[in-house]
Amino acid sequence: MLWKALLASFPWRQDDVVQALRERLLSPGAVTDGFNGVDVLPALPGEPVDGRTGSLVVLFRWKLDPAVYAVRFHLEPALDGEEAGVAMGVSTGDSVASLQAWVWEVVLWLMEELHTGVVRRGARRQVGDVVLLVADARAVDVLPEGYYVGDVYLGTGGSNGDHLKRDGLHINVARRLLKQERLLVWLHAYVNNTRGEPFVGHVVISRAAAGGTSDVPDGSARLEVLEVVPGTPATVAAALAFHAVRSAVEMGVARIVSDVDDPALDQIGFRREHGTSRVVHWRDVRAPNM
Repeated sequence: MLWKALLASFPWRQDDVVQALRERLLSPGAVTDGFNGVDVLPALPGEPVDGRTGSLVVLFRWKLDPAVYAVRFHLEPALDGEEAGVAMGVSTGDSVASLQAWVWEVVLWLMEELHTGVVRRGARRQVGDVVLLVADARAVDVLPEGYYVGDVYLGTGGSNGDHLKRDGLHINVARRLLKQERLLVWLHAYVNNTRGEPFVGHVVISRAAAGGTSDVPDGSARLEVLEVVPGTPATVAAALAFHAVRSAVEMGVARIVSDVDDPALDQIGFRREHGTSRVVHWRDVRAPNM
């Protein structure tokens, strides 16, 4: 079969590649902060054999997100005409002549993709208990054209939201939560130009109060504010909500509640429970269409 011939031309046995990656990726901080390797397998349980070429999957957790993610790597032989005993590096695309060099290419690929948000932007497919991420041309940033979403900076020299107030947004809730030490996530949206302004929206998520409540128990959070300047495209509100909820999930939050009445919440997976409140569980969060 063709795939066996291709696999045979890869310089190293699949079992050896799996073992080398296990030794490199399963130690704490093996790739970058937030990456926690779970395992390296020839294939996900129950998957059919790849009929094109040999492959393997790297399983990992990201920050405090409850999900187990997987990324597939194909064992690509060198391009036709190149000398035997070399393989295609998955990060640089250059030929590598040792297994350790190929493993380092995997580390570089993971590092770059994780730093640029592949867990949020990658196409997803649920395979049993694992979320398989596909980082191809479909893996685009969840940002509306012409706008950007980022954290409100609250450190030394930060404005504590004054810049949002100047552009007509209401920051009293965020300020109160900040004072109570319950502010979990505060993101803003702005026009993506050379000045990075005006600011056109923000979103606020609070952590549960000590001991929790009936609707926001421990391990949950509340989306308190989702506000955009009139005339702003609806996609901006959807992007704000998505990135705020994903940030909360990556902090270990399993459930987010909201009384905000905005259809943007429905786009990312919120559903009504117990009257007027909307709720989304970490498994149900999805990226909105931009």
